[in-house]
Amino acid sequence: MFAVLRTGPLFDVKSRLVFRSGQWLVRTREIAELGPYPSRLQAIEALYRHVAICSGKLNDAEPEVAREFVGHSVTQCTSSDCGMCADMLSVVPQ
Repeated sequence: MFAVLRTGPLFDVKSRLVFRSGQWLVRTREIAELGPYPSRLQAIEALYRHVAICSGKLNDAEPEVAREFVGHSVTQCTSSDCGMCADMLSVVPQ
């Protein structure tokens, strides 16, 4: 599991998500509203990506793994057994 996901779900993800005009936005300390994203899942994935970048956890990863994490999209992945998708979906709040 990628390091940013290893700690489990981020604190209070649900309150960071905003649905407005058919689009999802993410509230962060660094950026008032990150997005918009067409789906809730894409917004959550963007939040984890943002935290990985801002926390420096990408610095600890192998360059290839960091590139894969930053460029990965659960909604666009075509692999039937993608570990990155499984890791992300395991921390998405219901």
